[in-house]
Amino acid sequence: MSWDIDVSEKLYQRLANEIFFRILHGKYRTGDKMPSYTELAKEAGSSPETVRKAFRELQHYGVIEKMRRGYFVTADEAVVMAYRQQYLTTIEKKYLVAKAKVEI
Repeated sequence: MSWDIDVSEKLYQRLANEIFFRILHGKYRTGDKMPSYTELAKEAGSSPETVRKAFRELQHYGVIEKMRRGYFVTADEAVVMAYRQQYLTTIEKKYLVAKAKVEI
């Protein structure tokens, strides 16, 4: 039997998830300007570079948008809900894989 050690989730991905959860729970509302990299890095205990990568991840999926004056949460709630569904699907797949590993 081969080893199955998965460390695929990077720190910036976990940070992107945390930022997304704060969007879902209303700390950052649709249309709101996001705090700066430095502010979020201090709050999260990470580097500004990690926050930048997390922003890029969320920007890739349209959850936040880069404007001239900084990053903003998308005003399109459908985009946020679509990303939420995608996140839940990913978590469900990971759960099913883990469950299969422990079943006898």
